[in-house]
Amino acid sequence: ASYLADLAKSLAQEHKSIQTTVLRKKELEKEKAGLILAVNRGASLEPALILMHYKGDPKSQDLTAVIGKGITYDTGGLNLKPTGSMETMKCDMAGAAAVMGFMQACATLKIKKNVIGVIASAENAIGKNSYKPGDVYISHSGKSVEISNTDAEGRLVLADAFSYVQKHHSPSRMVDLATLTGGVIIALGDEASGLFSNDKKLCDQIKKAADITGETIVTGK
Repeated sequence: ASYLADLAKSLAQEHKSIQTTVLRKKELEKEKAGLILAVNRGASLEPALILMHYKGDPKSQDLTAVIGKGITYDTGGLNLKPTGSMETMKCDMAGAAAVMGFMQACATLKIKKNVIGVIASAENAIGKNSYKPGDVYISHSGKSVEISNTDAEGRLVLADAFSYVQKHHSPSRMVDLATLTGGVIIALGDEASGLFSNDKKLCDQIKKAADITGETIVTGK
């Protein structure tokens, strides 16, 4: 999380159009981001909620939030991943990396849109304080969440990130990028991404962009 935060800060130094804010453990406790904090309980390093602001159209109130899962390493927690499934889990922050690249592209191309890039970063490790199946935590939104599997950590950190952005920035739309579930690989293989949306217009726009750039996306109905 610290490394991702440093990268986000360096991006802001490189591009004056980007402003970066980092919420660490103390700020997340103040915000009552109980799910990000729960996932990170077993880790030796602090979690972080990283926000990168880009205003390409200051006169407009339209704002797109792009939120990335930044699990820096995913052991699976107490629901430990087996050998063969854990070795690549340093890549569980691929969504966060995509958000970082997206923000750099916006600044480099001087896109005339307002964007906030958000990274929810934590390490799903094992330790004496690890969160456990059966635990109940209060999310940033105030909803209680029962943990049934500690290896479902991605949706937890993303939920708090969504809630925080909604409360403090009121975006017009939100898009999350995540290595969220192996079920997509089982369904679509290694070459395609799954796209699920409650906004058909936005879904069609993303699918069109994917077709233009040669990305394979399969939409959920």
